[in-house]
Order: sequence, then C-alpha cells, then structure tokens
Amino acid sequence: MERTKLFPMVQFKKDTWEIDEFDCASVFLLIGEEKAMVIDCGMGIGDLRGAIEMITDKPLICVISHGHVDHTGNARQFEEIWINPKDAEAPIPQSLARRKWDTERIAARQKGCFGSPYTMFNLYPFDIDVDLIDPADEPMPVIHDLTDGMQFDLGGRIVTAYECPGHSPGEMIFLDEQTRTLFCGDALNFNLGVNAVPVETTLRYLKRMQSMSDRYDCIYNGHHDFRALGAPLDDDCLPTIIELLEDAMNGYINVVETPSFWGQSVPLTKGERKDPKADAPKPEGPPRGKRVTLRKGRCFVGIDPDRIRE
Repeated sequence: MERTKLFPMVQFKKDTWEIDEFDCASVFLLIGEEKAMVIDCGMGIGDLRGAIEMITDKPLICVISHGHVDHTGNARQFEEIWINPKDAEAPIPQSLARRKWDTERIAARQKGCFGSPYTMFNLYPFDIDVDLIDPADEPMPVIHDLTDGMQFDLGGRIVTAYECPGHSPGEMIFLDEQTRTLFCGDALNFNLGVNAVPVETTLRYLKRMQSMSDRYDCIYNGHHDFRALGAPLDDDCLPTIIELLEDAMNGYINVVETPSFWGQSVPLTKGERKDPKADAPKPEGPPRGKRVTLRKGRCFVGIDPDRIRE
C-alpha cells in the first residue's frame, strides 16, 4: 500500500515552499536553476520525496537543521544528507514506537484545539499504521558534515548554513539571500527549549542571528504552531527571546508554572485505545538536566538554571 503524498503545502515566495507534515513539522523546499534544497525531513509520515517530486524534478540536496526525532524521520528517502556532526549520533530514523507516540500526541492535541464536536473526525489524510514505517530495509543515506558558513549553490541561488546551538548542540540555520529568507529549524520559536548548551552560548548565537537582519526580511522556523502555514514568525519573537536570555544571564529569573500546550488527552479514534506512551522507549541521548520556563509576553523559553555561563 502506497504511503500518502497529500501533504498540505504552500508556495510563499517564488520557488520556495513550506510542506506541512500534518502539524508534526515543517519541511522547506527551495528550488534553484540547477538543484533544489530540502530543509528537514519531518517525523517520517508519508512519502515526502514523492510529494516533493510532484513539485520539482531537479536533483535534491537534503540538509537537516538538527538531529531530533521530528526532523530526520524521512532522511532515508534521500541518497545524501548534510547534518552538523554534533547532532549526527541519533539513529536515522529514530525508533518507530517513539515516532508513533509523538505523532499520535500531536494529532490528539490538534483535535483538542478544535473542540470536542470535532474530535470524532480524522483531520489528516494518513493511516498511522501504513504511512509511518520503520524503513529497516531502506539504505542509509551518505551523511556529510554540515559546518558553519558552508554554502550550497542551487544555481542562481546560494544558501548559507550557520551554527546556532541551543535547542540542540548542533542546531543549524539557513540563509537564502536571494529571497531574503532565514530558515531556523528549532533555533527560534515562541515556545522554545534551549537547555542543550549554556544560556550564554545560546544568547551569543541568537544575537548573531539578529545581527544578520540586514540580509533577511523574514524568519521561518521548523513548526507552524505559532504561525500560519506559509507565514513567517512575527518580528517580536527573536528580540523577546534575547531579552529573556539576557534576564537569565543577569540573574533576573522568575520561574513560572504554565499549563501544558498539549491540552487534555483526546483519543485518536473512536473507542478505547491503549496509551502508546506505555510502549514508547526512553528518550535517546544523555540524561536531561533541569528545566525551568521563563516567560515574557507571548514568549516562553525553557532553560537549565544550572547551565547559565559557559
């Protein structure tokens, strides 16, 4: 049975697309005169490459903003990928049980956002048992190191990669000066976790991102939960996150308890369903440190209070 290609998608600038992996993550497609670039591969739902090939037949360059489960899931659909070596240790893709659990939780959250009268309907054109697979028989892509300042020439369109650690140790952002667009993965969002490195490190790189603002007009992050599909992050996001981290550096930390963004649990289908979390594996990687949430305006940022200074 073929996996779905029915991804919501929008062309928001010339030859520039945002492909929505059913509210799990955003995939971006940048088309040049000779090649096309794919930024991130989502959770691995459906036939991502098939959907992309309905838009362009140009050779594809696949870059990964960071190594988290919701950005590498369909990486085996590509012959080669580029990823920061600091994030390259996680399996590609990560475990099927873990990805199914995350996918179901996101679907439940979105149904809850629409209210109880709508939770009985399927909102997404995919079957989780068909479209989310464990590609054990698919070959691994050739993995190349993605480094700070690396440039990719798509033909009349050059995209430059920059490090921006915080959400992950090897987080990368991508500047397309032709369309004056910055693609930042999970380096920036209105609900942001940056406890992978010290706050001082994250702040330094976010300030570098801000210093590039004369070279871009808009920022697109790796999820559209705080923006509409095809629309950029609002301009207040980056300066407010920077202010929060500066407050943390100066010791002005006022920890707040916030309700979960996931809302109450809503079953994915009619009838009883076993909680998939019970079968989900422990998170991969080193043990997580402490996390506190800081808030200013619409921005929430999670930091490790024991990792402020470098």
